[in-house]
Amino acid sequence: MAVEATVRPMVQGSLQPSSEVQQGGGAGASGAADQGHFPAQKVALYELLLRQLQDDGFEAEVQALTSQLHLHANNQVEKDALLDIYTKSLKWAFGDQPQGEWQPLHCTPVPPLGPQEKVLDLEGMPIPTGTSQTPDPSKKPPEVRLLYTASHKSHCRSVAFSTDGRFCATGCTDGSIKLLDTAKMRVCAASTEGPVGRMRVTEEELMKPIVRVLQDHIQGVSCLAFHPTNPTLFSGSSDKAVKIFDLTRPPGHKKAFSVLQDVYAVNSICIHPCGDFLFVGTAHQAVRMYDLQTLSCFTSSHQDQHHSAGINNLRCTSDGKILATASADGSIKLWDAVNNSVVNALPQAHSGSSVTSVRWSRSLRYLLSSGNDGRHRLWDVRMGKEVFCMGFGPRSADFGTAAFVNGEKYIAAANSNVRLSDVSLFDSTTGSPVFMKMGMHSVPIHALETSPVDRTLMTGCDDEKGRYFSIEDKS
Repeated sequence: MAVEATVRPMVQGSLQPSSEVQQGGGAGASGAADQGHFPAQKVALYELLLRQLQDDGFEAEVQALTSQLHLHANNQVEKDALLDIYTKSLKWAFGDQPQGEWQPLHCTPVPPLGPQEKVLDLEGMPIPTGTSQTPDPSKKPPEVRLLYTASHKSHCRSVAFSTDGRFCATGCTDGSIKLLDTAKMRVCAASTEGPVGRMRVTEEELMKPIVRVLQDHIQGVSCLAFHPTNPTLFSGSSDKAVKIFDLTRPPGHKKAFSVLQDVYAVNSICIHPCGDFLFVGTAHQAVRMYDLQTLSCFTSSHQDQHHSAGINNLRCTSDGKILATASADGSIKLWDAVNNSVVNALPQAHSGSSVTSVRWSRSLRYLLSSGNDGRHRLWDVRMGKEVFCMGFGPRSADFGTAAFVNGEKYIAAANSNVRLSDVSLFDSTTGSPVFMKMGMHSVPIHALETSPVDRTLMTGCDDEKGRYFSIEDKS
């Protein structure tokens, strides 16, 4: 983190007065370490620095510097005073940007939250300070069961569930899309259990969950989305096209019935809950909105509000009022989905790294994001503040994604870093890990989606497999 980068070199190199104090003539030439020859502001800074080092446990370094500088730690200020000053103002000098005034969001979950529905609610809970990096032994981890594995001929890089949870689609880098029946996948899991279970299931039976295979892209499929009410599937690709498939056609029909052509690679698609509009994020900085009745394309007239780099992911709230976009410029923007203007922005959401994924909580109070810093962050969108950060290991990845699972009790997360190469499970109320690795994958994961109706999860992996599994709490 930035504070380490600022403080540690001073500790390791033993803090020295500036060169002009060491060597130069004038009043500062003699007694270089004498308190009287430091400017008053520098004395105050050094005293705060000594106090910060003291707060961080660097007692030996504090004693050495106190002897050398003839200064003492400022014990009149609160603990971590220098860190607070840095957080409030100095960090803007190191590349971050100040966040503007946060505008309150007025969103209503659709359908309304039921009285017994379990959703993430951190109201009244203490905000975690320094999230634990090891699982809590006092909490019983859930049971993770692999239900079905779909084999592909290339890397599986995109996954989507239908709104009723009946179907799941997986997209590959060879341009193909497989449509899977979730009920049949669960039947396969049930029939393969037991000591002689696998002897009863033939290869043909294991293929039954695959309802159809679609093939109309000339390059890899990067994103998928089901229409909320119609039997229609949308797919985006690095071949710069969005294809629209009619799922009522006989299984032999593999081609799309309509195409939306762009001049940039398509990274993400999201259908407005009303079903009349399609939002498209590409390698270009402007969000595209298509009218699905006329196929006309619109972008925001507010040119100064566009991202400054490509859009990696976008998600609309369930009431259709707010669109969240994640960009390679390191920012997350929240747009008024009616007038296409930015309401709020998180300029450096992942310490300046590219933001690759965003998800809304069911209550629309929280936003979950992932970035190329190898971390996943939970934001309270009512105030625009980070609740906590999740992740461990290397702070770099080409891609990261995370989603809520099991009634938002957990957060399933993955990234493309080869040293992790698996799904991690976190407690959504504290950010502490439940499973550091689920043990389901051995190579990078680029796609992860949870079912909207049950406690199942689908992943797309570079080992040419799509895996469907459940996460159930043990009784």
